[in-house]
Amino acid sequence: MNYTIVGMFNEKNEAITASKKLCNDGFNDSQIDVSHFKTKGDYKDNDYHYEEEKETSGFWDWLFGDDNDEIRDRHSRVGARTNILSVYAKDRKEAEKATRIMDNCGAVDVDEYDKSLRENKAYKANTDDSSESIKVMKEDISVGKREEKTGGVSIKSRIIEKPVKEDIRLRKERVYVTRKPMDKKVSGDKAFQDKTIAMTETAEKAVVGKSTRVVEEISLNKDVKQKDKTIKDTVRETKVDIDKNVDKKKKTEKSTF
Repeated sequence: MNYTIVGMFNEKNEAITASKKLCNDGFNDSQIDVSHFKTKGDYKDNDYHYEEEKETSGFWDWLFGDDNDEIRDRHSRVGARTNILSVYAKDRKEAEKATRIMDNCGAVDVDEYDKSLRENKAYKANTDDSSESIKVMKEDISVGKREEKTGGVSIKSRIIEKPVKEDIRLRKERVYVTRKPMDKKVSGDKAFQDKTIAMTETAEKAVVGKSTRVVEEISLNKDVKQKDKTIKDTVRETKVDIDKNVDKKKKTEKSTF
């Protein structure tokens, strides 16, 4: 499905820059059309009243058809005062790309631009030499909330070493020789034989073993309290005093002289 994307720019160089970026981004020259400010037409009374030429009228009729007169007229008014860049996209992806490029290059918001034109018309009507006006202003107060830091708790764990002491009883063996005199007769060949006797000494030594266990758990938690607070402030507004006797007072002042 083909799409026609229309971008409107206050400055001529903005439209040209957007056109170049479109070409650099893969669009062909045949897909891009630039119409520089201003479209020819008849401006009446003030800049807001504009009668477009037939060629321009045909473009907007082709673009919006007969069912969108309000939108069509809005684009016509804004287009008459800006530089128009038209892009003929082959599909939705190309159309979205063209829209992004033109927005980044400063394309105007048609609704906001047209609104400013209409407000300008109303301003000119109110500043006619035959009338003066006072705008009545009034401030409104809106109370919101924002979050800010008031404190906090931080827990950090670290490893330390400390000396410990345990008492233990150790056993140690010692072999010793005892000699005692004897007087006993031995007969036969058993009296003279080689013989060796031995006894082993043992001793206990301290052995250190370590095991780890959880003795405490520390965690951070929050509880929330709410309170109602009344906010007091002042707002300003315009008060108008109407004095219908201004002319009478002036006449009285003149007569006193």
